[in-house]
Amino acid sequence: MESTSTIIGVIIVLIVILPILFIQRSQTNKKKKSKKRFIEEALKNDLNVTAPDFWGTYYAIAIDESKNKLIYSKIIDDVYNTKIMDLNNISSCEIVRTNRTFKSNKIFKTETDKMDLVIGFTSSKEKEVLEFYNVDVNIEMTNEIALLEKWETKIKSCIHNKSQAA
Repeated sequence: MESTSTIIGVIIVLIVILPILFIQRSQTNKKKKSKKRFIEEALKNDLNVTAPDFWGTYYAIAIDESKNKLIYSKIIDDVYNTKIMDLNNISSCEIVRTNRTFKSNKIFKTETDKMDLVIGFTSSKEKEVLEFYNVDVNIEMTNEIALLEKWETKIKSCIHNKSQAA
């Protein structure tokens, strides 16, 4: 009787643990693949990125300091959407949050739905939106706020340095 209970316990533990391990391994493989693909995309565009940032399994950003270009990538349904921007043509950079307010137990709560880095250009009124967080893509927010602030500072520094050189 004891051995039967032990076998059943082991089977139940395996049923619970194996899917978790499988999901974790799958996500790790996706992250490795997206990092590799991002670096390949940068090299394909003749960019030498030294300190890229990757977050979630979907996002990547880096700067080629020698060419003064920014490269950003977001994966949607296994399609890599890459944007390359010349930092010399950027006039502004700001963090834009999209929040939602709702009522829960007679208390109003605010949750963040999206956080973007919005880039303005000197040559046109158009703006480029670089998504850093989307509740529809990643349910849990991890280090996106710190990354947003870091990249806003980096890009503004490039803009400031450009204006001082002129």
